[in-house]
Amino acid sequence: MRWVAGPGPAGVTLLGLLAQTGAEASPAQLSLMCSEAPQLPAALADVTVEALTAPDVVLHSGAQVWRLRCSTWQLHRDFGATFYATIPPRPTPWNRRLVWRVLLAIAGTAPGRWLLSRRSRTKP
Repeated sequence: MRWVAGPGPAGVTLLGLLAQTGAEASPAQLSLMCSEAPQLPAALADVTVEALTAPDVVLHSGAQVWRLRCSTWQLHRDFGATFYATIPPRPTPWNRRLVWRVLLAIAGTAPGRWLLSRRSRTKP
């Protein structure tokens, strides 16, 4: 997991993968609006976030612990793969299917291949 500065002058945004029960990990970002900028290392490993009371958030990374006073926080999770997996793809329009069927039928014959090869040649 890595972090970037912002939002705001003392904010922190954590970027990484969010472990979910019974599913694969999904990309997520946690934005924390802190009262003062925290001193965090460039990369964090195995991060656990715990919201204690309204303004206090605790970050655990290995043996290290950071207590942050946050006015607000927002968690954004990427549900794109799950969302699009449930929606069937749109059917191909009939005119495109017809064009490809005719083109492949023409290409399936010797005169059709000759015609297509003549068509694809560039003129000087």
